[in-house]
Amino acid sequence: MNQDIRTNSKSESLPEGLTLRALRVADVEQFHAMQQLPVVVNGNPHVPFQTIASTREYLEKLEPPEIAIAAMVGDTLVGEAELTPFKGRRAHAASLGICVHDAWHRRGIGNALMTELLDLADNWLGLRRLELHVFADNHAALALYRKFGFEIEAHQRGAVLRRGVLIDCYFMARPREAAPWMSTPSTANIEPTSATIGQPGSGIKP
Repeated sequence: MNQDIRTNSKSESLPEGLTLRALRVADVEQFHAMQQLPVVVNGNPHVPFQTIASTREYLEKLEPPEIAIAAMVGDTLVGEAELTPFKGRRAHAASLGICVHDAWHRRGIGNALMTELLDLADNWLGLRRLELHVFADNHAALALYRKFGFEIEAHQRGAVLRRGVLIDCYFMARPREAAPWMSTPSTANIEPTSATIGQPGSGIKP
């Protein structure tokens, strides 16, 4: 996992000093303020003017297996991403979400957060399916998700009310094959033990 990401491609430079770390309860004021910004509100289904107390409660309740990542430039929170694995028979899958501060769009923040989420999902958690919802008119987000292999699986018409208008949403997913496994070591050179299967006292039953 990358803890200090500087650049992510030849065509897109990230802000100097960008770091990714776990989102903390101590980030509550910046995180809450970011959630109230116009572009952020326009791109998510939450009701505006949530209280900081409700935001703090959300952060305090974050616990494994859910992962929340903060994108920081110095002491400034510029973005946040979440990965929420499911349970039971859906334990191979997870939902994700990304939020970028209004003043930090088109700076590669979303790309860096998505790269980190997919690294966690693929190489550390072994997840085989990632899911998300996005407004149909959020073209920048759609382009980002498609870039990372997400495809539209459902068109949800009039799914969310926004400023008096029902907005369509897309349900997108990124399925993948199971992670590869390392071959078991050869047993050709392993000497047999003195115990014989089925022999009294061997502890090994046929």
